[in-house]
Amino acid sequence: MSSEMGDIHRTGRDINDGIVHLGGQAESVFSSLAEQGRVSIQKKADELAAHYLESNHNPDYYDCINIVAEGVFTAGNEIKASSGSWGESVDAALDAGVGIPAAKVACKRITMS
Repeated sequence: MSSEMGDIHRTGRDINDGIVHLGGQAESVFSSLAEQGRVSIQKKADELAAHYLESNHNPDYYDCINIVAEGVFTAGNEIKASSGSWGESVDAALDAGVGIPAAKVACKRITMS
């Protein structure tokens, strides 16, 4: 294997390892949030997944996750405001990527039903 091919393979593995690590970390942060914060985030993810389904009659689970997770992150201030006294914790959690686990739940509901 050429040195260049080894570098590409190693870089791909590093990227995949990072995604797995960050995904697990986001799941942990999401599950550790106070219920009001989790509900606020999940409510927004469910709403975004419903909009996704309306515009995509053949929904793709992975496409849905990408779109919904981005939407949850973008709606951070709205979610923070609806989280009451847990707003600061929710804000930090959104920065840690908790939109991904919420998107997985919401998208599974619309694509697996």
